[in-house]
Amino acid sequence: MTKRANKPRKPRDEESSDEVSGLTCQHVSKAVDLNSVKKSMQSSVWLVCSECLKERTLIDGEAVGSHEILVCLKCGFQGCNKSGIEHAVKHHQAFHPESHCITISLSTWKAWCFECNEELSTHCNKKALAQTLDFLQKQAVKATSAVSPKIIKLREESDPSRSKSSAIYNSLVPVKGITNLGNTCFFNAVMQNLAQTHMLIDLIQEVKEKGFKLRICPPPETSLTPFTVMLSGPEPLTAAMFLFLQTMKESGKGPVNPKILFNQLCQKAPRFKGYQQQDSQELLHYLLDSIRVEETKRVKAAILKAFNNPTEKTADEETKRQVKDVT
Repeated sequence: MTKRANKPRKPRDEESSDEVSGLTCQHVSKAVDLNSVKKSMQSSVWLVCSECLKERTLIDGEAVGSHEILVCLKCGFQGCNKSGIEHAVKHHQAFHPESHCITISLSTWKAWCFECNEELSTHCNKKALAQTLDFLQKQAVKATSAVSPKIIKLREESDPSRSKSSAIYNSLVPVKGITNLGNTCFFNAVMQNLAQTHMLIDLIQEVKEKGFKLRICPPPETSLTPFTVMLSGPEPLTAAMFLFLQTMKESGKGPVNPKILFNQLCQKAPRFKGYQQQDSQELLHYLLDSIRVEETKRVKAAILKAFNNPTEKTADEETKRQVKDVT
């Protein structure tokens, strides 16, 4: 009999396990999906708990990222680890445990397996944990450099009955027709979607009034302390947008005429004049971008006033630099 050759042992599958404080985690292959995490990050707000955002518990003066955010490495869900809420834990419990059990903290960059109840080493599995960690850290750099200083709404006295009735009211926005101004189906389609975007309606309603107060939190490198500004009235397009959304919410029969809003938009983007067919996505881009420009202008004017300068032309270079840093 011939001597059987010794076959080399196959290396352990890198994607099937990871070292966990001396133990072996067998959930990595099922619970880490880099492509799904990348896809989720395209539509998520960075460093914000997805469930808290839905429940609107991040407003009322609480800074974004004030508590730990954990990312599910299976689907990219961002959940908080705040005591008493723990949306990250609830997410793990709601889905198949072994598929959504591994998370990475966006503040400490530590990986954790809920099933093993242990911390994972992110250096043992280059194709799974290490690559996902590298992607998230790069996203953090992009988000830090791209996001402007956060403007936080001042805390107000909360009325549970009022907030409950408001939530019910907002969930029952009626669906009303919109008058066609002549080949403006592309415009009407966008406005029907925006009229059912409850968070947008609430946000515009909150900031529309003259005298609305905002608390500005400058980035740490500016050495400026947080301060409060008072806004003037909204610019024409923003005011027209609010009027349209309010009209869409009102009870009554008959379609809504969007002529005022459409004309204001055409002044900002003349390409939509002439009542020719246009692309809906382009219109949405121009509409939201124009409103953003108007609101930036309104906030900048309030900050200049807080710095005792009526206009940007009268401000010195140091004041202009400070205003640029916080807007």
